[in-house]
Amino acid sequence: MRAALPVLPYRNPVLLSSMQEVVDVLRKKKKNRVMLVTGPTIHGKGLTKPLEDLLQVNGIECVVFNKTTANPTVANVEMARELYLQNDCQAIIAFGGGSPMDCAKALGARIARPD
Repeated sequence: MRAALPVLPYRNPVLLSSMQEVVDVLRKKKKNRVMLVTGPTIHGKGLTKPLEDLLQVNGIECVVFNKTTANPTVANVEMARELYLQNDCQAIIAFGGGSPMDCAKALGARIARPD
């Protein structure tokens, strides 16, 4: 496996330094409806509100999935997937720690490869 790593099609991540850069990336990619994946505590404390407001001001609709559980289950990911598809979302933003990140990654995989 080590010999194959240099030739695999990995992309280097780009670090964003502000929420405005998230908007800039979404505009560049022509995405105007996103799903924000987070947990109930983070969302309940209003920590996602500045990002949600910024997206709205910039004409980007934000659908919030705030039901991420600790160590997200298949059922949890499928709930997020249903909401994503029902709202014709075009991108995913994960907001929070490991569980929202894991849920968003699994959601992305299910959207990209439904079967």
